[in-house]
Amino acid sequence: MQITIFGGSGFIGQKLAEELVTRGHNVTSISRKGKPADLSSSWSEKVHWFHSDILNDTYWHQVVQKSDWVIDTIGILFEHPRKKITYDRFILTPVQLILDYLNTHNPSAHFLFISANSAPFPLRKYMDAKLQAEQLIKENPQHHVIIYPSLVVDKQRYFSVISAAMIRSLKGIPGIKKLVRSYDPISREKLAIEISNVIEGKTSAYTQRQT
Repeated sequence: MQITIFGGSGFIGQKLAEELVTRGHNVTSISRKGKPADLSSSWSEKVHWFHSDILNDTYWHQVVQKSDWVIDTIGILFEHPRKKITYDRFILTPVQLILDYLNTHNPSAHFLFISANSAPFPLRKYMDAKLQAEQLIKENPQHHVIIYPSLVVDKQRYFSVISAAMIRSLKGIPGIKKLVRSYDPISREKLAIEISNVIEGKTSAYTQRQT
């Protein structure tokens, strides 16, 4: 299949691209930076790294109109308003732009959005933005799938490993287990596998929000 990943050079996007090309799919990554300079793994040579900034140009149109699946892995965990890095720009706007284009130029494509299962109170605005994006998608006629991971863990992000360890330790305390259940960590590799399985028509528990 022809699969396009927005944000394919990022944390989740890279691992997903690796999994998909390993399975034999034709993968294009769309991002502002193209192929990461420090990426030299053999699998990366099979990915088409396409330079385009969805917020500022339309070069990505030529790729999306030929795609069977379009995956949105664009996102930020924290805002930096002074740098114009906001949830609105990096979560909501890409979803709207992609859907608007697909509706007109590739209505048969499937759109996959990586949302969040839950988030702690300090990330309330982040979670609100994810929920708003979900609503946009559900109100749109485009074929879609929403994935609901919680904390995505990988040794490349040391803080995610520490956070996962804390959550696992809290789950062992009576009375607290239910409070942290919706934050169950998932490895970056497992998330890539789950998403790839969905694209290939298999089932995944992550297509439903876990409570």
